[in-house]
Amino acid sequence: MMQVLKERWLQFSQRERIIVAAGGAILAAALVFLLIVDPLLASIDKLDRQARKKTKDSQELALLAQDYAVKQARMTKLEERMPNPPAQFSLLAFMEEATTSVKIRDRIVGMQPQAPMVVQGYQETSVDLRLDGVTLPQLLALLVAIEKAPYDVQVHHLQMKPKYDNPVNLDATLKIVTYAKV
Repeated sequence: MMQVLKERWLQFSQRERIIVAAGGAILAAALVFLLIVDPLLASIDKLDRQARKKTKDSQELALLAQDYAVKQARMTKLEERMPNPPAQFSLLAFMEEATTSVKIRDRIVGMQPQAPMVVQGYQETSVDLRLDGVTLPQLLALLVAIEKAPYDVQVHHLQMKPKYDNPVNLDATLKIVTYAKV
């Protein structure tokens, strides 16, 4: 086969040899491009996209780590304010004390303790408190007393409505919640 190709080559004129050689070089260059260069360029593009995605993912992960650290510190701070298991903290008794200290105990229409629930390893104790005819300063004093509780006590719901006969007085409904480790 090589002998046949050599004879053909020798039969070509100078111009035909240049054309065949140029065609072969173009064909070889096209094959090199299609088989080697193009796949390399495609893989480089793919790797660049993956590198950008990984960089973005690592930045996102760093933000999540910072967010986690902040939330973990907040959780630790909240756990420090929770009553320890031997300590007996009664939310109902605390609320009676707080309303007495701000002189609105006589304005209590209802104080309904809710059944304790265990949520993710923490016992949630809540009390629904309804007040009738309190003034805004009295209600604010109660909220300050709740905020200054020895343990973490939170107001999860607060609803106020003015009285129709005297808009200075309010009807208020509060849901007060505390947590303890189980």
